[in-house]
Amino acid sequence: MTHDDEPDALLLSLTRLPSAAPRAERDARVRMRCHSTLTRRHAARQRAMQSRVMLARLADAALTAVLCGYATMALVQAFRLIH
Repeated sequence: MTHDDEPDALLLSLTRLPSAAPRAERDARVRMRCHSTLTRRHAARQRAMQSRVMLARLADAALTAVLCGYATMALVQAFRLIH
């Protein structure tokens, strides 16, 4: 702190600033922007989730087909050995 008699220009400038008070119209604009951003993100997540679900179903079907093919070939080989 200084003990000068002359006032500080920065502090004087700060005292002239308007007081910070919430404004209803600005709050409404910010709220609308936030809601629209959240809605877009939610929709993007839903699309990503749907594509993941479809990919998982395709992977399950492919794995089932491979295992059924393997089991079929094992049974064919077993019958060949028996006869």
